[in-house]
Amino acid sequence: MIAAKLIEGFVFVLTVGTTIFAVSLGVMLFRLRGSDKGPAYKGGVGQWSWAAHRVTGVAIIAFLFGHIVDTFAVGFGPELYNETISLYQQWWFKPFEVGLIAAVVFHAFNGMRIIIFDFWPRMALRHKQFAYVQFALSFLAFAPAAFFMLRSAYEGSPFS
Repeated sequence: MIAAKLIEGFVFVLTVGTTIFAVSLGVMLFRLRGSDKGPAYKGGVGQWSWAAHRVTGVAIIAFLFGHIVDTFAVGFGPELYNETISLYQQWWFKPFEVGLIAAVVFHAFNGMRIIIFDFWPRMALRHKQFAYVQFALSFLAFAPAAFFMLRSAYEGSPFS
């Protein structure tokens, strides 16, 4: 069906576009010189948290927008919907889903860190320690999901 292919193409473009955005922002941050890092974060962990929060926010919004579009296909029958979501069942798409889980987990923990600073401003004096704890908690929450999702992707790939 042409409608299913259009929706799949739209979701694919959103996924690739978000990935390009994330990689380009990372490259730009790596290329900053000491004098260009700005007065607020000075290129440290705060700068990386700020950038990662924006990237993960864009990734989550892009996913939600694509999800709304592909779920819209349900209204036209189960055949169209099943064909539309076949993109998500491809082995090579699984790493993007793992990236989405990482984005949601990181964004949630970073958001909680920001809320702590909003309610208790003195805690911001220890923002580096909070950032490292947040990175560790994000990794611990994300690692099991990544393991099982990537294992199923590998088992379904032509490389297994």
